[in-house]
Amino acid sequence: MDLRRLRYFVVLAETLHFGRAASSLNIAQPPLSQQIRVLEQELGARLFERSNRRVELTPAGKALLPEARALLAQAERTSTVAVRAQRGEIGELRVGLTGSAMFTVVIPRLILTYRQRFPGVRLRIDELTTQEQLDALLEQRLDIAIVRSVSAPDLPPTLRATRLLEDSLVVALPAQHRLAGAAKPLPIGALADEAFVMYPRDSGTGVYDQIIMLCRQAGFAPTIAQEAHAMATIVGLVAAGLGVAVVPDSLRSIGANGVVYRPIKEKGARSAMWLVLQTRQPSPQAAAFAAVSKTA
Repeated sequence: MDLRRLRYFVVLAETLHFGRAASSLNIAQPPLSQQIRVLEQELGARLFERSNRRVELTPAGKALLPEARALLAQAERTSTVAVRAQRGEIGELRVGLTGSAMFTVVIPRLILTYRQRFPGVRLRIDELTTQEQLDALLEQRLDIAIVRSVSAPDLPPTLRATRLLEDSLVVALPAQHRLAGAAKPLPIGALADEAFVMYPRDSGTGVYDQIIMLCRQAGFAPTIAQEAHAMATIVGLVAAGLGVAVVPDSLRSIGANGVVYRPIKEKGARSAMWLVLQTRQPSPQAAAFAAVSKTA
């Protein structure tokens, strides 16, 4: 059924005057009359009683009017849904992030700002390692990845990265450690004889390789006593006395008892977080999230 003819019918039914209806529809009266006749032929029912002095709805017309209004309203809602989806205002956004992301100031603020601006989008957040996120992006199981890497991550051409924040790396020490009270930044070399609590190399955080590089530049290879994927777990293991750890400064916000954080002297002891998404045609929701990240 032609929605245009239904609209003509509704306007005429509300005005009961061909001239006023035609003016409201911004068409001439003869085409309006013709389209109403076509609609009546399609339905096999007379919708209006016409005379020289008045126009009235027939019983069939009265029965059709609420249905026609409902159908036109549904069509309008359907059109609105498509437009809103194209603008990224509704739908779903699948975001991956590393374990340390929510300990920063920037990432929680970004997610909150996006939620406030796009309340109609269902936000699904998964905590994954950097490599797991990149794999999921390539397989289109994620729309956005928030990963940690010293520099721009090495990505295939189908993905692109934007830096969200940069923070320092610090040493997490048991509170009773001999270096816990140091007044000055610690050189990495001061940790040469320490046991380290580390991320597994396959976690893909980029921090692992950076720690190894910093230690090698200081002339030693770290002794890894314990590995853990979650940064909060690493801090907890330090508190338990299993070793020291090099972690992003944002982890201070965990506030774990029995752990002291000390800055690192080396200038290269810095880390960054990156927003990664599809290079071409990211989903409207992903594109909107990336736009929010530039202002949040």
